[in-house]
Amino acid sequence: MIRLLLTVPLLTALTASAEINFRTQILPVLGKACAECHKAPQKDSSGKVQNPKGGFRMDAPSHMLKGGSSGPGVEPGDPDKSLVFQRILLPPEHEDAMPPKGKGKPLTFPEIELVKNWIAEGASFGEWKGSDANATTTTVAGPAKKTADPLAAGLTTPPADALKKLTDLGAVAGPVATDSKLVRIEWVANAASITDKEIELLKPLAANITELDLSHTKITDAAMAVIGTFPRLTKLSINGTAVSDTGIASLKGLVNLDFLSAHSTQVSDAALATLQSLRKLKNVYFWKSRVSASGASSLQKALPGSTITID
Repeated sequence: MIRLLLTVPLLTALTASAEINFRTQILPVLGKACAECHKAPQKDSSGKVQNPKGGFRMDAPSHMLKGGSSGPGVEPGDPDKSLVFQRILLPPEHEDAMPPKGKGKPLTFPEIELVKNWIAEGASFGEWKGSDANATTTTVAGPAKKTADPLAAGLTTPPADALKKLTDLGAVAGPVATDSKLVRIEWVANAASITDKEIELLKPLAANITELDLSHTKITDAAMAVIGTFPRLTKLSINGTAVSDTGIASLKGLVNLDFLSAHSTQVSDAALATLQSLRKLKNVYFWKSRVSASGASSLQKALPGSTITID
């Protein structure tokens, strides 16, 4: 996925305390990524009725909150349980990605963060009613009350100098939500120049890092030994790297990890024993790796409720 480098002024804008406006900020983003496949049923030129993909409509608040066959479209206050957020995170080649490959440009990192923050702040639709405006009665859940993130308990503010060193190297580094002390880091520029040496710069932020994307960098298993010491890491992407089973073994202490994307790597079934011990792990992506169908099935059984994708 090609993402734009987030400049400091834009990052500041995203993390400001002003409430995000759904009609002017979120609707245009979701419109270009999702609306085409998730509108009300309608007839095509041949007279055949075209239903929304997965039974999920996005033309009104009530439909977005209800979701479709795969779960709630939007879970106010919880991006990770929201189908919309799950789908825009997927690589463009994935069959469930929004927008589908060939039907629009993937969302940029700032756009993804904007949607995430909107959901985390309660998913207020404001005055927007969509097709609900035509309904006789409408019941729409109000914004969820923001609650403290238990994962951030006891955290201090991440050191600004450590964040600056990363941004100077082409990374996007900043809070995962408004006023959060938890940090997300992704290299959107110069990824191919990032090696195990640069990963050493993450150590001062070890307690704060909760989301880390090192896809297409030059890291090896040595870097994974550092990453394995991040106690609050929940999401890790190492797609297209030289990481192997040895590197995955370093993750055994990441008890909060719930998302791992390791496609286009040399990871094999030998790494799955380590992952079986990570009880919060719910989404794992292994396509173009050496993980077999039987191995993926065994991992899924060991982690009830998880989704393991290998193709």
